[in-house]
Amino acid sequence: MFGSTNKKIDSDFYFRHNTSEPISFHATFSDISIEEADLHGIRASIHSESNSFIVRAIYSYGQDVKRSSKTSGSLEHDLEETGWDGKMGGGNNASHFLNVFPEVIYIPAVKNASDELKTNSDNMKTLTTLYKEIVHSLEEYTEAEEKTRLLQNKINQHDDQKIKYFESEVQSFLNDVTSTKINFKVNVKPIDEIVSTSVSPFFNYNGIETGIEFQGNGVQRTFIVSILKGFRKFKNKYSTDKKEESQYKRSLIIAIEEPELYLHPQIAKIFKDTLYSLADDNLFQVIATSHSPNFIDLSKPNRTLAKLSLDSYKMVNVAQVSSDIYNMGADDVQRFQALLKFNPYINEVFFADRAILVEGDTEVVAFKLIGEKLVENGILTQEMFNRTSVVNCAGKATMYIVLNILNNFGIDYSVVHDLDITELNSKGQRRSPSALKTVITINHKLEQLALARGNRKYVFQHTFEAEMPNDYEKGSSKSFSAYEYLREKSLEELPERFINVIKGAFALNLDNPIDHSIETLLPTYQRQGWPELNQALSEWEAPMKEEYLKTFWVEKMIAVVEENKQ
Repeated sequence: MFGSTNKKIDSDFYFRHNTSEPISFHATFSDISIEEADLHGIRASIHSESNSFIVRAIYSYGQDVKRSSKTSGSLEHDLEETGWDGKMGGGNNASHFLNVFPEVIYIPAVKNASDELKTNSDNMKTLTTLYKEIVHSLEEYTEAEEKTRLLQNKINQHDDQKIKYFESEVQSFLNDVTSTKINFKVNVKPIDEIVSTSVSPFFNYNGIETGIEFQGNGVQRTFIVSILKGFRKFKNKYSTDKKEESQYKRSLIIAIEEPELYLHPQIAKIFKDTLYSLADDNLFQVIATSHSPNFIDLSKPNRTLAKLSLDSYKMVNVAQVSSDIYNMGADDVQRFQALLKFNPYINEVFFADRAILVEGDTEVVAFKLIGEKLVENGILTQEMFNRTSVVNCAGKATMYIVLNILNNFGIDYSVVHDLDITELNSKGQRRSPSALKTVITINHKLEQLALARGNRKYVFQHTFEAEMPNDYEKGSSKSFSAYEYLREKSLEELPERFINVIKGAFALNLDNPIDHSIETLLPTYQRQGWPELNQALSEWEAPMKEEYLKTFWVEKMIAVVEENKQ
């Protein structure tokens, strides 16, 4: 809508069909190049102090759109008149601006590719022109063209009585208004007609050629993107017309709904990589809406994710975070990217109402099994269980990175991890003060990250296995051992503390709320008199929050939402 030539917007687009308030679109373009600044739709419309291009379009219902740019004053967007005196090149409703605004190609969830293959589409005109160049360069064409002229002359020298009768009838009627003589002639251009009406793609599979209409919707939608890309790249490279060359240097925004539709899962992964690589080309931008975790790639820079969800008031909430969230150390980035490769299911948290973050597969198995038992016993609703994702974070080193992401997207979660405050390490050696300080630091980070957005944190005071009854045996496969043991147990046969941690993680209210804060737990260990722990605590200093807490959400926006709810 923002870059379209539409002057009005239908009432269906207004918030809850309330047309008393206008729809307004706002955009700020920064880092404007000299070449861009000289374009007719931008020249003399740039903000004088910041050199940014700040534009808006206001659609008041029933009235033509009012487009303008801000040339002075604050950089903030508003609906006032002060500073908004840029005409964006003039023209009919800033048409010059629309000529330089990125072109938007919208591909809905269901689209017939044959629409893009019509002979009057720009894509097919280009393909037809290329084929005509090939045809005209052939000797056989020159010979065919000469014979065509001879054929045409013979046809037009006919002595057919039916045609002559028809001509005389038409002529008699025309004689009242003109003395011009009419004569019908056949103008034969077989080569041009053949090329312009018959150039179409054929798909060869196992030696059988079929047209686009016989391909699945997934292939058709992928093909649309591919011809758009080929068309734009071709024009950018080979165009000789200056006006056309300028036009096709505009970036192309491909807006595609649910790109995963109709595609085999393996092909969907390939298509995802194709869209991401397309976005790396300066000529293209991609906006995709998806319900598929596979189309989210948190490991790549220069990406913006926006999570849209309905709250309990049926209001749309938007949490949008750019790739700046990955502003972390190189080691953290590598650990996080490794986590994504080994556990692609982590992206499911973006589609869940709640996430439970644990350290490993053993806890995932345990929480899901106990969750099912809580549902069977009427303690947990089936809906809450289905809408909760249990995520393996592969240890605390990556867990705090995941918490930062969930915080910024406003996703509710519970984090459960081992406290790891033990006198001896896995080799039976006494733990050093340095090692204990490292453990205290990561535990502190996880607690502060959870508290930042009011989420829950629980700990297993040693390890998962230490929470189990004495008859629990840890086999070679920890997760399978947990499955075998827990599936045969009733809730009453398992430790109450362990069950309460899982209940709390599923956001169930407990009769006696659990306090697993470090401030409460550490004195318990300190009283046991480990000299190494006492030394570690005396030397330990809490890290600065700025070092690990990435706060990109806007508190004032949260306050506005809360005020509206009240």
